[in-house]
Amino acid sequence: MTGRVPLTASGWAVLLGTGVLLVAGSVLGYAVLTSLAAAGGALLVLCAATVVVRPRVRMTREVVSERVSVGEPALARLVVRNPGRLPVPELLVLDRVGGQPVEVRVPALSPGGWRAVPYSLPTGRRGRLLVGPLLAGRRDPLGLFRRVQPQGGTDVLWVHPRVHHAHRIPVGTVPDYEGRAEASKAGTMSFTSLRDYVPGDDPRRIHWRSTARMGRFVVRDSVDTMEPTVTVVLDTRTSALDAPAFEHAVEVAASVAQAAVDTGRPVGVRVVGEDPSGSDAVSVLDRLAAAEPTADGDPLRLLEEVDRAQPGGALVVVTGPGEDAVTTRLAQRRRRFAPIVVLQVVPAHHEAQPPYRRQGMAVLSASTAVEAVTAWNHLVLGGVVA
Repeated sequence: MTGRVPLTASGWAVLLGTGVLLVAGSVLGYAVLTSLAAAGGALLVLCAATVVVRPRVRMTREVVSERVSVGEPALARLVVRNPGRLPVPELLVLDRVGGQPVEVRVPALSPGGWRAVPYSLPTGRRGRLLVGPLLAGRRDPLGLFRRVQPQGGTDVLWVHPRVHHAHRIPVGTVPDYEGRAEASKAGTMSFTSLRDYVPGDDPRRIHWRSTARMGRFVVRDSVDTMEPTVTVVLDTRTSALDAPAFEHAVEVAASVAQAAVDTGRPVGVRVVGEDPSGSDAVSVLDRLAAAEPTADGDPLRLLEEVDRAQPGGALVVVTGPGEDAVTTRLAQRRRRFAPIVVLQVVPAHHEAQPPYRRQGMAVLSASTAVEAVTAWNHLVLGGVVA
């Protein structure tokens, strides 16, 4: 693309018309047709001459908003410099976000000048989206030719799933629609390590003997060895969730997991089919942003992810409907988790089933993320799902 001067659709039309006029003028002997063909050829040559010289510019892109939720604004800034001694006319720079083109118009640059142009990035879909590379383009005044050259590297835009307000599940208790709850044992604090003091630390945690020896304030770090983990397992099998239902399921998983994160509760997220090796995700929402459906329809894949989870806390499984055998197998894990909640996201054309519970286990069904989180909140608060 950079080694030639490409014609646009309008350019190809003019070239084809010029050729037709030239052949018709030569065959029929009409000088006027030949003259029109010559004029068309001259026009093509003049327009090509305006873009034959590559723009000598240097471009860098900065993604200002690296992590946003679906639909939230994401901004980037394009810095274009003209290191040459000649002015550079207006440029049309093409960027790409997850394969979707984004056009950025850069005004003319004086010799040695530069401009910073802000522009918006599309965030209509969830995902780990690759941004770039940049393509600097020039067009002739008539739009017959366009020449582009790639510049700059690539960046990553994390578009997180929408997070709906979800109540934190009381880990170690079994929520009941009648409001009963079984309390678990209280946790115990255990020393783990020493670290440097930072403003805001409780002075009572200062380890004075080590402080005197090291010459700086250090504090004790402790963890609750009995504090259970909220484990959220997201089913990605296409046999359980179609494409629209899967997006709702991701939002449900993100809402429940983020509720635990916001309250400081340990949370573990397991995604069926996820390959964590080489991943640059740094948070739960990053991982859920990158979650993709898997074609594997074996229900054992879901159960394997459950069995890999750390036992002792709450288990929340986000899956699809219609697999009673899977629900039965999950019920057999009640000795490892307390409680177990199965959130079934059903397709839009299916009717959601009323909630029901077994001892230590509840099953909720909804067709959207909002409905599923609402049912979850009713469950956690001990109310009755309408």
